[in-house]
Amino acid sequence: MKYKIEKVPLAGICTGILAFGMKYLLHRPNRIASGTGLFTWGILTPVEICFLALPWVMCIALGLTLNNRKPLSFLYGLLGNLIIILVFLFAGRSARRLINPEFEFARTSLGFGSWVMVLSGYILVISFLQNKHTSKAGRIIVSLAGITAVILMILSGYLDEISILKEYSIRKDRFLGEFSQHLLLSGTSVFIAVIIGMPLGIFAFRRKLFEKPVFFVVNSIQTIPSLALFGILIAPLALLSHKYPLLRELGIKGVGTTPALIALALYALLPITRNTYTSLKVLDPSVIESARGVGMTRLQLLLNIEIPLSVPIILGGIRISMVQAVGNTTVAALIGAGGFGVFIFQGLGQAVPDLILLGTLPVILLAIFIDKIMQMIISIFTSKGISYELEVAG
Repeated sequence: MKYKIEKVPLAGICTGILAFGMKYLLHRPNRIASGTGLFTWGILTPVEICFLALPWVMCIALGLTLNNRKPLSFLYGLLGNLIIILVFLFAGRSARRLINPEFEFARTSLGFGSWVMVLSGYILVISFLQNKHTSKAGRIIVSLAGITAVILMILSGYLDEISILKEYSIRKDRFLGEFSQHLLLSGTSVFIAVIIGMPLGIFAFRRKLFEKPVFFVVNSIQTIPSLALFGILIAPLALLSHKYPLLRELGIKGVGTTPALIALALYALLPITRNTYTSLKVLDPSVIESARGVGMTRLQLLLNIEIPLSVPIILGGIRISMVQAVGNTTVAALIGAGGFGVFIFQGLGQAVPDLILLGTLPVILLAIFIDKIMQMIISIFTSKGISYELEVAG
């Protein structure tokens, strides 16, 4: 019998092996100095190196000996989580070893090799999640085990000597405030886009004459760079706030939250409008006629046929808009709207990589979290018949 390792886990294994040739940690005399890169063999003990390499060795061994895809993919997922845990575990231990009372401003951060190892583990996790024949419990365990362990390390103070967490401890209150602002901006902008986009999609479907003009406008908005759109809104809003003091008292001015919300809502329009239009267009006319033939009223038709079939597609558009808004909100910090972009641009201005990561990583994690939550919501609103058809089609 011929055994072989599948492409996705093989990519994860190869990525992890290559990461051992990259710098594991970066030690700097202060937060802005370039610092010295440390390889695994220069900072970890031989026993720690063996433990760190063990998951990849096990992946190769399992891939060459097991031929049953279901348990094999689950083991890949568990080993991927183990890789993520070990990377942070040994990074925390190593950072503590590097503490020197004579250099109180010294910083230790994760090197490029550490992040590539984490990527390797995540690829192995993805290889499991791609398997459709896995249980929900298994998917939850594999999806959350690694990140949960890392969060526990952070909360316990085990990783306090890692420089990004030192930046966080200095700015803890500011971080929580910008987190709230980031959520407020992205959430409110998508809510506004839903209020405008859904009726716009319905209008484009009902009035064929306006279909092309509507999508020309919303498509054109997507072609404008985010920073340019923020800049375009500054002058007219500043003029309005100057001319009408009441608007200024309400907080409507050229910089800050107002232009950010307008721009973010405009960017969020396309996925919602397009998916609303598509959800109505794909409805089979014969289904509508059959429902009318059995005596369904317009309200019954709406509640029992059109909405159940349309909601999953509309929610798919909202999902795209929410993930997009989380990323675009980062740029809003440049016009004084706040959010995690504050840390990113401060880090760029001060040449502090860890401060940049303090703003970047939460945006990535927040986008992934929102995407997963929306996937769950979509699955709840998708009827079993539609789910089965999509599975068969896939």
